Amino acid sequence: MSVFAHPFLDFVRFSLQPNAEIPSSAFRVSWHEMLETAKKQSIVGVCWQGVQRLGGMKENKPTDDDVMEWMGEVRKLEKRNQTVNQKAAWVYGNFNKEGFNACVLKGQGNALLYPTSSLRTPGDIDIWVIPQAFKKGDDYEKCIRKTISYCKELKPNGRPVYHHIDFRKAGDVEVEVHYRPSWMNNPINNRRIQRWFLEHTEACMSNRKVFANGAILESEFAIPTWDFNVIYQLSHIFKHLLYEGIGLRQLIDYYYLLSNRPEGASAKDIQKTIKRLGLAPIAGALMWIMENVFGLDEQLLVYKPNRKTGVFMMNEVLESGNFGRFDERRMSGSYRSPIMKNLQRLVRDVRMVGYFPSECVWEPWFRIYHYFWRRRH
Repeated sequence: MSVFAHPFLDFVRFSLQPNAEIPSSAFRVSWHEMLETAKKQSIVGVCWQGVQRLGGMKENKPTDDDVMEWMGEVRKLEKRNQTVNQKAAWVYGNFNKEGFNACVLKGQGNALLYPTSSLRTPGDIDIWVIPQAFKKGDDYEKCIRKTISYCKELKPNGRPVYHHIDFRKAGDVEVEVHYRPSWMNNPINNRRIQRWFLEHTEACMSNRKVFANGAILESEFAIPTWDFNVIYQLSHIFKHLLYEGIGLRQLIDYYYLLSNRPEGASAKDIQKTIKRLGLAPIAGALMWIMENVFGLDEQLLVYKPNRKTGVFMMNEVLESGNFGRFDERRMSGSYRSPIMKNLQRLVRDVRMVGYFPSECVWEPWFRIYHYFWRRRH
């Protein structure tokens, strides 16, 4: 039994485990409130998998109105996924035509790992692009400047940061163009992970998948390979946790990623990479959550769980949610004022340094470096 055994997390675990018994907490919850919580955490479709298995309940069974309310939200998800798939394919195709290799990160690629892809709540489109002329040994900073220059031609007010630049919307879908998938604050680990990313570009950008959008329409675009995603999404979750806050949707994405480990994937090789890139602390925390909160089979874990950091991380998830939207500890004005935003980050560094010392200690240094990097770009 998880130490986080409360009604919502109990139901999330039940929804993730097809053969699990209905948790006792389900007999006393409000299904409307359950839906509202699922919407806040962007996992309505995940919980719907559990709601569909409640037909045998005799007490507190969802009413017809409850079911219709859930079904309405699920229909919205299905339509939104169709739209985002189509837009992702359009953006991907346009970058190819303009001389860039491309790969759609996270998002719609993760949806393929779900039992029903349309049940994942879609977000923005994050696309990793590299000029097609880039060859091993080339100066990658020049390639980044070329990508930024192209994006600014189409959106002059786009503001580049170290790993991405905001791009033009595809209809009503936000697009972020990545020239680096992610980063590390520690300069040694950052150099290693950037080199590791570049070593996997060809495999990721040639990994094309077809996405069904109903009876007629189909979309096609490249997504990362499984082994790339294990490292990249681990780093991505780490960054969200350290800088803003992380929600359940990203953690459930990782749950389904690990659940779909391909045959022949070496856990030992993954563990070596995690250690070498400085991702061991977040990997230990995440593996503890995967096993003890979500019920993932121990055989599917890719690193040794760490209970101390896992409990801390799960508390952060429950306190702050995705992007820290529900974090009542956030200082007033930290969303708007640059000074308050930087002070808020220092406060987070202090709170987390005992669990993730390397990244927290180097974070202020990286912020200074990043300031001068932005001025050059």
